[in-house]
Amino acid sequence: MKNLGFAIFLFFVLSVKGQVKNIAVEYTLNVSTGNFIQKKVLTVCTKSLSISRTLANNSKAGIQTDENTNSINITEKELDTYESVDLVNDKVISIDNIKNKNYKITEQLPEMKWKLSNDGEVKKIDAFICSKALLNFRGRSYVAWYAPFIAVPFGPWKFYGLPGLILEISDTANNYHWTVSKISYPSATGVDLNVLEKQNAKDITLKGFVEEIENQKQIMYARIMKVMPRGSTMEKGTDIRTSVELVYDWETEKKNK
Repeated sequence: MKNLGFAIFLFFVLSVKGQVKNIAVEYTLNVSTGNFIQKKVLTVCTKSLSISRTLANNSKAGIQTDENTNSINITEKELDTYESVDLVNDKVISIDNIKNKNYKITEQLPEMKWKLSNDGEVKKIDAFICSKALLNFRGRSYVAWYAPFIAVPFGPWKFYGLPGLILEISDTANNYHWTVSKISYPSATGVDLNVLEKQNAKDITLKGFVEEIENQKQIMYARIMKVMPRGSTMEKGTDIRTSVELVYDWETEKKNK
């Protein structure tokens, strides 16, 4: 995290000029939803827009057999994913994939009800003194550490709405943990507003994408059963989600009816 050592200069620019140029941030994402995997997240922010790109890590993709339990674990190859949070147009556009096919998912800007900590607890991340905030969002509870001196309301993934750049955030189960590793200010590359449009992706709603994931699961189970010996059974495991989002708005609404 040597590249974060320009805190004094950054604070001077942000506080004196009163306006934010593009900021490029690199995060390390640790995912612990079974097999541990580490990814890199590249996020570029302006005052009203953030674009995050999560680089795929396919080191564990493929078919893995556990000889002790006679079980087979299939991990599909991933592609890079993207999230664009647009505060001006009140929308989030994501690029995600199923079976190496990209989908462009558009949703209304979701509400994130942050609770700023009033216990005075702070955390120093490199040269930055960060404040604490809590969030419950789509089935997970998060603890975030943000830098008030860096006046952009974004972080990695879809996170937005805090009075400063998020430098670290994790859910309370520590299944997903983002930590800043590098900041470039101002960004030499700027913000490519058309990066999502350049992806070869099929338009779909968030609900449609979630339904397609379930549909592909059923197709996979059927194909495996077709080639297994007659009379065989297959443990499908639980259908508990392990993705960042566990519960969606329409599911919550249906449950409350």
